[in-house]
Amino acid sequence: MCLFNGNIMVPMLLISSMYSPAFKEHDTDVEDVPSTLTFAGTMLFCMLCEDATFYWSHRFLHLRWVYPYIHKMHHEYSQSVGIAAEYAHPVEFALGNVVTSSVGPLILGPHMHLLTVFAWYALRISETLDGHSGYDFSFSPFRLIPFSGSASYHDYHHSHNVGNYGSFFQIWDTIFGTNKDYFLHLEEEQLKKKI
Repeated sequence: MCLFNGNIMVPMLLISSMYSPAFKEHDTDVEDVPSTLTFAGTMLFCMLCEDATFYWSHRFLHLRWVYPYIHKMHHEYSQSVGIAAEYAHPVEFALGNVVTSSVGPLILGPHMHLLTVFAWYALRISETLDGHSGYDFSFSPFRLIPFSGSASYHDYHHSHNVGNYGSFFQIWDTIFGTNKDYFLHLEEEQLKKKI
């Protein structure tokens, strides 16, 4: 499925987006490359947009009447590995991965330089690979982000198939209580270590 998504879905989505008015709106002038502060603010904006839309799309994919037909394929990996990040049903890949990652650039349109768009997509792919790696790398730049998830945070989602629906942050999971089981699990693990 990764080959299909990467070799069929991605080119189709790229070609269709290149002909959309939103894609053509992005600034491409070399003189207009954003400052470091603008670049960082744009990345944060895209992260917040992606995280909110990803949370809801991911939670939708876990509904009992949707899960067995679409998202179950992604959960064939009960322990996360990097390739599992992209292993998804084509509907999930398009709606749950591509669309959610495109929300920030679509909202910002001409206010986002095309170079920043590509940097954003590289950051997004790096984050999902990190989250599915199965390792909490101490040197991961994603651990520096306040309220960020981690590989163990997402591993719990795969191993227990419950909660922890966010991508970059734990904000929506915390607001809606969908990470309570994870924190109870951590408390139980800490108690076991003390015994």
